[in-house]
Amino acid sequence: MIGRLGRLDVHVAPASRARANALVLAALFPCASNWAEAGSSAPAVSDLKEMSIQELMEVPVTSAARRPEKYADAAAALFVISREDIRRSGATKIPELLRMVPGLQVAQLDANKWAISARGFNGRHASKLLVQMDGRTLYTPLYSGVYWDAQDTVLDDIERIEVIRGSGATLWGSNAVNGVVNIITRSSHETEGGLAKLVVGTEERILGAVRYGRSLGEGKSLRLYAKGFDRDSSLTMTGEDAADDWRDGRLGFRADLELTARDGLTLQGNGYWGNAGATVSRRGATTETETDSSGGSLLARWIRQQGLDAATELKVYYDQTHRANWTLTEVRDIFDVDFQQYFPFAEKHLLVWGAGYRLTRDDLSVTSGSALEFDPRSRDDSTWSAFIQDDFSPLGDDFHLILGAKVEHNDYTGWEVQPNIRMLWNATPSTTLWAGVSRAVRITSRFNSDSYIDAGVILVSGNPDLESERLTAYEVGLRMRPTERFSFDLTLFFNDYDQLQGYETSQNGRLTVSANVGHGEGYGAELASNWHVTSIWRLKLAYSWLRMELGTDDPVSGTSILSLASDDSAPRHQASLRSWLDLRPDLELDANLYYVDELVNFNTPAYLRLDIRLGWQVRPDFELSLVGKNLLDDAHPEFSKFGGNSEPEGLVYTQVERSLMVQAKWEF
Repeated sequence: MIGRLGRLDVHVAPASRARANALVLAALFPCASNWAEAGSSAPAVSDLKEMSIQELMEVPVTSAARRPEKYADAAAALFVISREDIRRSGATKIPELLRMVPGLQVAQLDANKWAISARGFNGRHASKLLVQMDGRTLYTPLYSGVYWDAQDTVLDDIERIEVIRGSGATLWGSNAVNGVVNIITRSSHETEGGLAKLVVGTEERILGAVRYGRSLGEGKSLRLYAKGFDRDSSLTMTGEDAADDWRDGRLGFRADLELTARDGLTLQGNGYWGNAGATVSRRGATTETETDSSGGSLLARWIRQQGLDAATELKVYYDQTHRANWTLTEVRDIFDVDFQQYFPFAEKHLLVWGAGYRLTRDDLSVTSGSALEFDPRSRDDSTWSAFIQDDFSPLGDDFHLILGAKVEHNDYTGWEVQPNIRMLWNATPSTTLWAGVSRAVRITSRFNSDSYIDAGVILVSGNPDLESERLTAYEVGLRMRPTERFSFDLTLFFNDYDQLQGYETSQNGRLTVSANVGHGEGYGAELASNWHVTSIWRLKLAYSWLRMELGTDDPVSGTSILSLASDDSAPRHQASLRSWLDLRPDLELDANLYYVDELVNFNTPAYLRLDIRLGWQVRPDFELSLVGKNLLDDAHPEFSKFGGNSEPEGLVYTQVERSLMVQAKWEF
């Protein structure tokens, strides 16, 4: 059998090339990431610029099946942010890159905080999107969301970002309810030599990054990097300077080692520290405060390639986080081990299976005088999991039936089963149809289970007996290339939610308790297209439409409320148009236009955002760019308070300002 993977050029790692001269970077704190995603070889940036649409559809991806397959053969709503997308975006932060993904809602709350979700339920503590970097899960069990200010790396070292809209729970587990973001960094084999980057601007006051890689002998290489920045504060809704300026620094390394002709080992590590300001509202007055964060991680990944369609992989990582803000200090340790294997079975089956264990330990300290408490203040939680998925080709290589399930046991909700059935049909060489039905769960968070807020007038209590939120998702997709210069990817979906977490209020109105009180539906359409207008001009159009209808199980008495309390936590319409124009071989003009619909119940008007980049390749080793962001207005909000009220911690949201920056990059 020649399966989908059998048509890919897959190997353990490219041969290393020796380079002279080493640059020593001191004081590197260890961190972690992955073996070059199951060993799939990726094209260079110069190759991506020249690739036809058909060739881009052949680029290997791994998130949809936990093994390498062609992008065109992914039976999921998959979007890939390539290295060329990253370079030409002018972005300096990972959340900025995610704006280009249809169906993903990205809103900047202040200078250092974002609300990011897929297919609804957006907010600062959005909990239904699973985010990973090189296989390391980035969400915090404190509220099942992501500290986006702590997720960073040298953007030039990112190979690609694969984004799945829709459930990925069968392969990736709980909390992969409405989507998965998989950030994949480059192998150190591909980054030998040096890179230095400097950014200076009105909002990004200064950003510096340096990376150096070198060969350690045949099949072995090492990359070291350091990055730091200082970002200016934003504007409040009344036009005053907010107290949310932000400073951050990080160090890291990655080593890729070919142990044998079949075995590869990746070792990764990083460490970071940051200080992010904020303005909070308390009893009608505003206070300037800040959050101090630090942490690091170590990861080891071993992979044995056993043929074109077979590999075995073992990943182990440790992650440590320390965060202290105006309310709470969180110290968290995470240990994770994950094993997986894929191989052909019988004549028409390709199996992938695996098992994992995850231990998280926290220590929560509440600021003196705060109304917030946790019981217990320290807690250890374990999650055991196993999954299996079969890609069956009963009618030949053009038709695939995919069946799978994941079984988990966690200390909050006990046993969880998350099954999945999908179909993919390559109707013609340029047309692919797929459909899927899946079940996903979002387990409760530490906050929803064990917190207690005594605000005097009311008491808000967590609930250790909460059950998981449940989703049954139905999806169909069409991926088509009508001409050699134009392609599009269309997805329709219907999500059925049950046991959504919210609060129940007692009859006297004083006691409010976390409870499973909600249900609802979400449905919509997502479109991504790619048009090579000429050999020097490309257009990329994306559009998404979303409709949410949420309700409580006790609408008559009015004592039940949902956590997000609104169907409009995400815009109904979103669109983007990205233009890449090569004015000369050494001069690029890139424009990104974004439209985001209003959030009626969140007092957030619709906005139009324009980002422009002018890039000049001064020499083969030196690039200079001028980038302007939010050029159509002085400032605008991207997410406001629900009904004008403060969140429990009183964070004041701000406006995103117009900004200019100059970026210089030297490769040596």
